[in-house]
Amino acid sequence: MQRHTTAAAYALLVGCAFGASVLPAAAQTTTRIEREVREELRGERDLRGLDVTVAGSEVTLTGELETFWSKSEAIRRVLEVDGVETVVTEIEIPPAESDQALANAVGKAMQRYPYYTVFDYLDGRINDGVVTLIGKVTPDRDKAGELFERVAKIPGVQDVQNQIETMTPSSGDRNLRRVIARAIFRSSHFQRFSTQANPPFHIIVERSVVTLIGYVQGEIERREMEQIVRHTQGVLRVVNQLQPLS
Repeated sequence: MQRHTTAAAYALLVGCAFGASVLPAAAQTTTRIEREVREELRGERDLRGLDVTVAGSEVTLTGELETFWSKSEAIRRVLEVDGVETVVTEIEIPPAESDQALANAVGKAMQRYPYYTVFDYLDGRINDGVVTLIGKVTPDRDKAGELFERVAKIPGVQDVQNQIETMTPSSGDRNLRRVIARAIFRSSHFQRFSTQANPPFHIIVERSVVTLIGYVQGEIERREMEQIVRHTQGVLRVVNQLQPLS
């Protein structure tokens, strides 16, 4: 006896067959995220060799990179992918010879930063390759971000904790910096530093409060610089943290 398939039954069969060939929505999302993450990483040569695994909205990156900057870039690129909420990194960075060697390299990078001036102050700590940057910088450019990049690109740096503070923009503070510097560098004791972008002492001006920090030759210079600043019109208070070398 010949069997006939009704239109409804046919539609049901087609629907079942079609449904069986389609991945669940969650699986589709995971596949899409993994594909887009790999595309993002392919945009940077150093990142192409990383392994990628996706679980829901969490992406895990595994592999080895030369610098912490590359690791940061990998994380940044992955977080830009729609649907990614968390990035877990199992990325290894070859360690430096020692923290002391790393400190020397970081110190040179900070000192050679072309926008580090007498009105900025930078310092840092290193522990097992983790660099903590501290200090205050003027707001005329993204100095904190640029310093982070310079340090993060140093081989051996495992992480960078950027605690550099950017001072609040103020035309009053900007004018005060200019007046104070002019007065200090007119002194015979400090005139020799007038052409140096980064002298051994620094003048931090924030909300008309002046902090003197760094090193001078002796107690006479320490007291003289404080008096020059105290007698500058517009200065509310002076914090003298200068250390005499002799």
